[in-house]
Amino acid sequence: MAPELLKSPPLDAMKMICRFIFALSVFVLSACSQSQQQQQASAVVHSPDVLSQSVVTQGDESLTPRAQRPQARSAAASSRLVRRSSRVEDSTPRAASTRSWETVPAASGRPFVPHAPGHRVAQVSVPGNYVAVTFDDGPSSAYTPQVLDILRRHGARATFFVTGRNASHNRSLLARAVAEGHEIGNHTYSHIKMTASGSSTIAREIERTSEIIREATGYYPTAMRPPYGAVNSNLVEQMFQNYGMHTVLWDVDTRDWQHPGVATVVERAVGKAQPGSIILLHDIHASTLAAVEDIIVGLKARGFKLVTVSQLIAMGNRAAGVSTAPAAAPGAAGTSPALPGAETGLPGAESAVNPSPGEAVIGSPAVPVSEPNSAAATVENLLLL
Repeated sequence: MAPELLKSPPLDAMKMICRFIFALSVFVLSACSQSQQQQQASAVVHSPDVLSQSVVTQGDESLTPRAQRPQARSAAASSRLVRRSSRVEDSTPRAASTRSWETVPAASGRPFVPHAPGHRVAQVSVPGNYVAVTFDDGPSSAYTPQVLDILRRHGARATFFVTGRNASHNRSLLARAVAEGHEIGNHTYSHIKMTASGSSTIAREIERTSEIIREATGYYPTAMRPPYGAVNSNLVEQMFQNYGMHTVLWDVDTRDWQHPGVATVVERAVGKAQPGSIILLHDIHASTLAAVEDIIVGLKARGFKLVTVSQLIAMGNRAAGVSTAPAAAPGAAGTSPALPGAETGLPGAESAVNPSPGEAVIGSPAVPVSEPNSAAATVENLLLL
């Protein structure tokens, strides 16, 4: 360009200079105009109305003009930061969170409708706030004695579904449990899955365990819980017709064997309980032991009384007008007489323990084989229903 300028007349050079200056001025004016528009947009975004809108829309950029989106995101972030700061600075004491069951009375669940329990029981229709807490897979020399201590301290009754293998090594615990008013149930000898086992295996597992229980306590069990809850109608009838035992399942599963934490086990046991509930626990876990006392306290706080499974069944039978006289049961070896009193139950299960020799224990699974008649009469006289 320089050579052309030198050859051009002075007038042409002046024209080119003017054109350059004009173009430069237009560029500067355009830049100033854009800067002013951005300042105005920023002022609008930071106004209270726009700031409120940015919070309500939770940063939805589709509602914000494109030129204002960076400022809107910044405003929303600032608002969140302010809210967090206000929460941190708020030192006002807050009330402790209320557990879901603390304000729920015992009778707030399903209404009472008389219905006789069958031979397979998972929950019993009872005319009162009674539940049965049950423990499976024990007894454990490490944990069951402490569970019994807690139950005794609170005047509560429970049912222990024991495996024959563990019971054979802890017979004194079975005797103590019955002496203190609890019930011992059959959970097979080696925790077999009954629906996957032959009839001879099932008979051997059940009879061997029932005999251990009788030798330790003087009673044949009248309740059986199938391991894993695996059962069918044929097994249910076989257990009752051959051994006089109800098949007992549950309607409240704490899943304590998964070790979900003490608070969770307590919440499940107490929060899900209804009148007539059967609650499933295991007395072979340290975490379950840690939850037992809070479970008992929580159930009582909701107005429940803790009884044995056989007591619960007897209450359901009596409420439905069904005779509590038990069916003849041959016992584990097929030689035992019937077990009178096995299905008796009474609401006053929180009375004193430590009966005298030969006296029926309130809530015991059956009556001593040696004195069936007098023991049955003793229990019958104590019925309050």
